[in-house]
Amino acid sequence: MNVFLDDFGIFFGRKRNRFSVKKGGEVKELLANDVESIVCCSSGVAFSASALELATENNIQVVFAKYRGWPYAVLMPASLTGSVRARREQFLAYNDERGVVLAKKFIAGKLVNQANFLKLLAKNRRQSEPKLAEKMYEASKLIDQANDRIGKIQGKNIDEKRLDLMNLEAEAARYYWDCIREILPVELGFTGRITRGATDPFNAMLNFGYQTVLFPEVWKAVSYAGLDFYAGYLHADRSGKPSLVLDLMEEFRQQLVDRTLIGLITKNVIKPNEIIAAESVEEGRVLRKEVVKVLLDSLQERLDSEVMFNGQKGSLKSFIHLQPRCVARFLLREADYVPFCLGW
Repeated sequence: MNVFLDDFGIFFGRKRNRFSVKKGGEVKELLANDVESIVCCSSGVAFSASALELATENNIQVVFAKYRGWPYAVLMPASLTGSVRARREQFLAYNDERGVVLAKKFIAGKLVNQANFLKLLAKNRRQSEPKLAEKMYEASKLIDQANDRIGKIQGKNIDEKRLDLMNLEAEAARYYWDCIREILPVELGFTGRITRGATDPFNAMLNFGYQTVLFPEVWKAVSYAGLDFYAGYLHADRSGKPSLVLDLMEEFRQQLVDRTLIGLITKNVIKPNEIIAAESVEEGRVLRKEVVKVLLDSLQERLDSEVMFNGQKGSLKSFIHLQPRCVARFLLREADYVPFCLGW
């Protein structure tokens, strides 16, 4: 269970081995063993120190985030798992061929998922919208071609190859989002991908899914693997930028967030005119509370859904936690790294 705290006047406390959530005259108790993470998106929530202690005792991640921005704090236990040797190799790999290989693999996972998702969407529209289906098939082929070119890039220093990789990633993104735009209702006003400060409905939902659900899950997985959050390869170093977390997120954006949101829109579960909050009761809040609840429930359901990857069956969440451990094994030269991607 993921606990989401997003309203003024909530008090999050502790009663023995349970969390106590109080709002007004209502009290709800949650067994700590049933809680996987706690996400706080409101500045009006009060925590007791004993509740935070209970969270750390049970390895429960507490995330503090804003509606229109990345999480600004993550509370986790002070002890780390994983091998110190893997961390040492993580830094050394930045200046050898391993850094280039991993950057290529992260993009490959993203592009294969983009192409395969378009193929799935095209397959479902072959009879009803043949012209759009054909456009999607063609776009998926162009993304596959961009991925082939990425595979041919060779080098031993990621700083020398990053621009080439990012240019090909951007090219694939143009094909992908152009097709996504065509399947969305025109009422959404989606003209293309906007990351920071998006106020249009679909981009606001995408950003919420990436930042509030996917990011904390990958952050936790990287921590459990004993790797450094900030020493990535595809995303350049910058103070305070968790580059490795952002690197690993690339493989899961389409399969967790894009797929879920597009399903909710095309099946009319979320209606275009009911997404944006009429009044912002808190700075940065764009989405209606009812929409946020649907997004959280649906994204959690997708995280728990079973998928087949690399000959193994498991939940999507289990593979999010597997991939950083596979990165560690690759850095230790114990195994190759296979990017996470699903068929169509």
